[in-house]
Amino acid sequence: MTDTNSKTAGVAAGDTFRVVSRRKVLRGGIAGATLIASPAFLRKTVAAQSGPIRIGLPTVVTGGYAELGSHVIRTAKFVQAMVNKNGGLLGRPLEFEIEDTQGDPAVCVRKTQELVERKNCHLITGVIVSSEARAIMPKLREWNALFVSHGNGDGRLTTPEFLVPNFFRVNVSAPMGARALALYLKDDPASEYIALGSDYSWGQSSVKAFGEQIEKLGKKLVDRVMTPVGNKDFSSYITKVMQSGAKGCYVALQGDEARAFYSQAAQYGLSSRVPLYTEIVAQSNIKALGKSAVGLVGGSRYAYTQDTPENKAFVEAWTKAHPGQLPDWTDGELYQALDIMFAAIKKANSIEPDKLVPAMEDLEVTSIKGPVKVRKCDHQGMNPGIVVKVVETADGAAPEIVKIYSREMSTPDCGKTTFSS
Repeated sequence: MTDTNSKTAGVAAGDTFRVVSRRKVLRGGIAGATLIASPAFLRKTVAAQSGPIRIGLPTVVTGGYAELGSHVIRTAKFVQAMVNKNGGLLGRPLEFEIEDTQGDPAVCVRKTQELVERKNCHLITGVIVSSEARAIMPKLREWNALFVSHGNGDGRLTTPEFLVPNFFRVNVSAPMGARALALYLKDDPASEYIALGSDYSWGQSSVKAFGEQIEKLGKKLVDRVMTPVGNKDFSSYITKVMQSGAKGCYVALQGDEARAFYSQAAQYGLSSRVPLYTEIVAQSNIKALGKSAVGLVGGSRYAYTQDTPENKAFVEAWTKAHPGQLPDWTDGELYQALDIMFAAIKKANSIEPDKLVPAMEDLEVTSIKGPVKVRKCDHQGMNPGIVVKVVETADGAAPEIVKIYSREMSTPDCGKTTFSS
């Protein structure tokens, strides 16, 4: 299923990317001398100030998206250990402060304010739910805080409707994930699809973007099925998909919802009747489903199998710190968000939000996914568009990268959720 025809659209998988089994990742990697040498936050600086640099993590510790929050916490702790081992940031130790938002926007506002005012955390990341991000964005100036998104997908966050100066999204958005998959499906013989997504801002944005992109290709979205947030029983929705007549099903679910859906879909044999596609292929879902996940195709905000020197170093160090585990998309996106945030801190030689905003604008960092640029015009990070297919390996299953689209093709027009071409 590798697309090698369009050389201008992206990089064919066979050129620079390959599938890496879990066993190879755990025993392989690059020499320890170059371990995590590239990220900006580990390059020492002459500037030194007193006291720790505190970063607030208002994230989901309890609730339906707690798994994603646990990934935020584990990678933050990993980065903290690596940074402090190498002399800190601006000569100061790094600390993360965690608050449980429960996935509730009102709670997120209260907890983030506590992080800023009580724990002196004027740098914020790790927010899981897009509606939480939307709730705290208008407060950032008042709090004198900088918020760098690692995973909020609602495309509208970087449009004039919601964007504020102290907010940056350096991760792949829902429209970007849908865009990569739609480009990949251009040559798919199927012409009719159905979409199924969680009925909140990210799921709505993802399904909407996929429908728009598919229609541009001359294909049709026969139905949009939005499921209640926190839903665990997908039997009626699966039946609806099978009866729709669609030749492909686009899925926009994460966390507990995604695991429940894919497990039940496997029991119904859904994928053998209607191929499944998704905006985010999560490692946690692959792990839960095992070989039942084989054949799933989708976008990947981050894939541990990406064959770049920076990513190989990250995966080697990360798996050493977490034996028997592999980094998921949340781990990779948070790591990249921190890499970019720290590069801006070093550029500004400060952690003051007013100085970091101009330092972040048009900043380019070679991160684990390759060169990423944070646009000044809308504070959106330009990321490559990655498409993976889950393949069988000796260890079970793994995401094989089948296509990489350039960051220019994968990122919406400035301040929009749409693409001009």
